[in-house]
Amino acid sequence: MKVEALTQEQLGEIHQATLDLLEKKGVAIHHTPSRRLFQQYGALVEGETVRIPETLVAEFLKKAPRSFSVAGRNPVRNIQIGEEYQPVLGPAAGAVFVSDLEKGRRPGGLKDLQNLLALSQLSDYIGVATAGILTPADLAPENQHLTQLWETVKMSDKPIIGLSLGAKISEDSIQMARIAAGDQGAHYVIGIVNSLSPLAWDERMLEAIWAYAGKGQPLVIACCSMAGFTSPTTLASTLVQNNAEVISGMLLAQLIHPGTPVVYGNTSTITDMLTMNLCIGAPEYALLSTACAQLARFYGVPYRSGGGLTDAKEVDAQAGIEATTNLLFTMANNVDFVLHALGIMESFLSISYEKWVMDEEIWGRMLHICRGIGALPGGAVDLLSTVGSTGHYLDQPDTLLNFRHVFSRPALSDRGNWDSWVKKKKTYPEAAHEIWQARVRNFTPPALPPQVESELKQYIKDVKR
Repeated sequence: MKVEALTQEQLGEIHQATLDLLEKKGVAIHHTPSRRLFQQYGALVEGETVRIPETLVAEFLKKAPRSFSVAGRNPVRNIQIGEEYQPVLGPAAGAVFVSDLEKGRRPGGLKDLQNLLALSQLSDYIGVATAGILTPADLAPENQHLTQLWETVKMSDKPIIGLSLGAKISEDSIQMARIAAGDQGAHYVIGIVNSLSPLAWDERMLEAIWAYAGKGQPLVIACCSMAGFTSPTTLASTLVQNNAEVISGMLLAQLIHPGTPVVYGNTSTITDMLTMNLCIGAPEYALLSTACAQLARFYGVPYRSGGGLTDAKEVDAQAGIEATTNLLFTMANNVDFVLHALGIMESFLSISYEKWVMDEEIWGRMLHICRGIGALPGGAVDLLSTVGSTGHYLDQPDTLLNFRHVFSRPALSDRGNWDSWVKKKKTYPEAAHEIWQARVRNFTPPALPPQVESELKQYIKDVKR
């Protein structure tokens, strides 16, 4: 699948306008070491503003690799991120609230973190475990991140998305992921940082870039502007601002450690001018995501975007419409790394257990369609001739041998007749509720090697001293 939001001429205009903006206006860098490093390589520093010359962008962005691997503690789970590989999916991240059909909307707690990590581990679609899938409200802020990281390593053997809130938390994420993955490869954790729109980077995010890039670990460099509020109303102008923010972040990572894997990220969309809310379910999100995918390919780096994004507050028609639209464009844009693939609701504020299961079903439909029809099987004409115009295919070996892998089979959608549907008396969210509860109830965490467990516990003990 392929879509485009920009012509090649427009793409070139966005790129050139970005270079002009970086050189003439610059970006606010609220971190002294970062400003000094930019200055060392020829950028002009005025107060906290860094003006970046075009030559510096051209020289260092090309050092970022087009693809890279990330190891988990189970080698079978290792992932490859880049245009030549299948998209890697991550679940929702950064949520404050959780919701389910039984308990409703509430602050997320430690038990919810464990449940969502279990669902991540069990999902055939999810490729990474996310330590920041939510912030447990029932944990004391002090050393909260250590509990999140410990639970992530304990509950999943997939590669880890670490936490990126400043130097200390980033360093702990890197070290604990390194212990978990052992000596499997050069990359064992992913950091995610976001610019401060408009045209700025705050200290915590910049410290995270230094921590991850300093160890050569992959970074997703993303922007999340709100057109009409923190970026211009016209989407083309927003693209120039967003591109300047992302490029400056990717460039800093290369100045710190040339060759650091970086992923061009976008979660920008529009502002609802009536409520001033972020609108992740708006069609403009798909347009911006598509354009940013083109920019990422232009710069030769992997792209992060998309997922089942919605502004809906419950698993209803709005949630289905918006999530499906965004997931469709995620697939059409060949996004390399997808965050918020499952469960996200309410403009990034909450995770729904039932929507998690719904999003899995949508993903399954998308992937099934993307497989295509395939080549004509051998013996097709003979089979057609045998059955002819008077028979049927229920008694043919071809049907028994092939229907399980040729036909899709939804876990949620009802395909029965009216009477069977009435007899079950089960809504879509009710069916999803039963599925996620059964998964969590029957989940057994993957075995944690005793040596890894011991080393992690010792690390946590030493950090808390």
